[in-house]
Amino acid sequence: MRATIVCVDDEWGILRSLGNQLKRHFGKDYDIELASSGEEALLLCAELTTEGRDIPAIVSDQRMQGMDGDALLIQLHTLYPKTLKIMLTGQADADSVGNVVNAAALYRYIRKPWDETDLILTVTEALRRFKQEQQLVEQNELLKKTNAKLESSLALLLATFEATADGILVLDYAGKVVSFNQKFVIIWNLVDSDLTGLEENLSDAIFKQLIEPDAIDFKALFLEINAQKHDFLRLKNGNTIEYYLQPHQLEDEIVGRVWSFRDVTQEKQREAIVKHQALHDALTNLPNRLLFDQKLTSVLNNVANESKTHCRYVSRFRSV
Repeated sequence: MRATIVCVDDEWGILRSLGNQLKRHFGKDYDIELASSGEEALLLCAELTTEGRDIPAIVSDQRMQGMDGDALLIQLHTLYPKTLKIMLTGQADADSVGNVVNAAALYRYIRKPWDETDLILTVTEALRRFKQEQQLVEQNELLKKTNAKLESSLALLLATFEATADGILVLDYAGKVVSFNQKFVIIWNLVDSDLTGLEENLSDAIFKQLIEPDAIDFKALFLEINAQKHDFLRLKNGNTIEYYLQPHQLEDEIVGRVWSFRDVTQEKQREAIVKHQALHDALTNLPNRLLFDQKLTSVLNNVANESKTHCRYVSRFRSV
């Protein structure tokens, strides 16, 4: 829907001349509406607003019968603060103009009789400014909606981050802690630790809980940038932790690492019980035939391998 420029003057000849000049220069993109009084201008603007039309600029004479231009522009500013007001004046009254500037945010005043070039340039600049402010409003609204969506997505992500059954630890490229969830704190028995200072000494807090072989391997893995691994860690308190390590990529560039941890102590204990029950007699708890067969097979395989090694050694010796 086309926007409208409103012209106001109580002298019809001047009003028509003003309208014709604006139509010649802006009629292609804007409608030009004329009002012969302040009261008529208020009704016209209300009608245009009801129709959903923008009013980027109003050009009004200062001295008019009935409602003069000062009062009109001040009232229009209250109703349409974004519309740019341009006042035509034959006898510039400094106090009157100053009053309009302060109360109606007057964009500019032009002396009568006006120069057409000056009028067109002034209106052109006013229209450009109106468009810029309109675009700024639209961009701000878009930004607000985008921020609202981002906040909603972030809230959902954080809720998911905390609701997962795994302990999550996120490191940046340099190995510095980016984030971790509450489940991570619980799995690694860090509940009573100072979480503020923990970020600086997190690796040490983890390493101290691991048995020596696992601690050495884990320290080396902790420093790797693009490692991808799944394994188990044994803690000094007897617990077993399963972990997955994945590089964190952003646009095909590794920017950090993501660790996920799960306490599988009970699962390992159940597996050990099931394995023991499968290989031992339920009544005597002595090794059963299945375990005997497994051990025997293992011994025979070892003997066979040693025999092959011995034969190769003897063959080399004879050839010498």
